[in-house]
Amino acid sequence: MPFSLISATVLRTRPIGVTPDYCPVCRRERRFRLTQAEYRRYFMCMDRGRHGHPHHELTCMTCDCRVERPVEERPITILPDPKSADFYEPELLPIVQTRIDNCTAMEQARKDDKLNTEQREEMIRHALFSFARVYDEETFERLSPVARLLIAIFALAVAIGGYFAWTQTGSWYAPALAALALVLGFLTLVYWIARQSPRKRVQLWLAQALCPLDPSSAEIRQARAELQGSRMKAGFQIRTNKVLARIKKLKAKGFSCEPKAPY
Repeated sequence: MPFSLISATVLRTRPIGVTPDYCPVCRRERRFRLTQAEYRRYFMCMDRGRHGHPHHELTCMTCDCRVERPVEERPITILPDPKSADFYEPELLPIVQTRIDNCTAMEQARKDDKLNTEQREEMIRHALFSFARVYDEETFERLSPVARLLIAIFALAVAIGGYFAWTQTGSWYAPALAALALVLGFLTLVYWIARQSPRKRVQLWLAQALCPLDPSSAEIRQARAELQGSRMKAGFQIRTNKVLARIKKLKAKGFSCEPKAPY
């Protein structure tokens, strides 16, 4: 269940350090804040251990987009103290620099109007796969069991208070206010989570990454099919027409499809 108080799987994150990688939105090599993310199983607010394999979340220090990368690309035997996250930089496997060089070369080919069909497909595929895991994120996935319990206690207290006031006064005014407070509280919670979670921003990042390529419906569907083949929910949830509509809207607003200048 997405908001269970008894049993829940929660995405927990821990800052690690900084690292370079290729940013699909800035379309160049950038510095990223590096975070380890892993799912933890909770039962009655008690941590029952890790669920599945951890992964790395990289947040671009220029455009603030967030992408996922395998932990194997930056092997860390012992996670550093989060206090050192501002300056700690783990070693990279050669595959990371190879990806940066390849993406940079393809971007230069795009700017020179020398991009071939295979390179276009790879750039579209890279954008979708970079954001796929973040796109899969559920609304309450990062909400800890303790926070869920406190929210439930608050809601129960408001409901009991409204009922008690109604039994004492016989007026529906108090329970109506209690119901309004619960609705407003829930809407505020959802809004806050939507602002904190990258889930709602992925559509914009994906559109910004694909805008310079001006992809067709067939090209996006092909990349989605590969996501589906990898058993990633984003392959089924991403809607081609919505992506194209977002790209069209960006262009109508004068969004520059060219990358920002480096620092």
